[in-house]
Amino acid sequence: MNIWVEYFRYEESIKNTHAQMRELDTWNPPDPKDIHKRFCQSRDDAQRFAKSMLEQGYHVTIKQDGKY
Repeated sequence: MNIWVEYFRYEESIKNTHAQMRELDTWNPPDPKDIHKRFCQSRDDAQRFAKSMLEQGYHVTIKQDGKY
């Protein structure tokens, strides 16, 4: 079983505040070459790394293959 973290910078294209919502932001998937991966030894290591990347402004997903 492998556990890895995928992360990338996601810039919001709409700069409206909540009170000035004119247009909803839609999800545009990132270019695959902009997605970085880091493999981890355990889920705890992956969660620690993901938390630090979130604090730096990245969009983060923890993934694993095999049985849960």
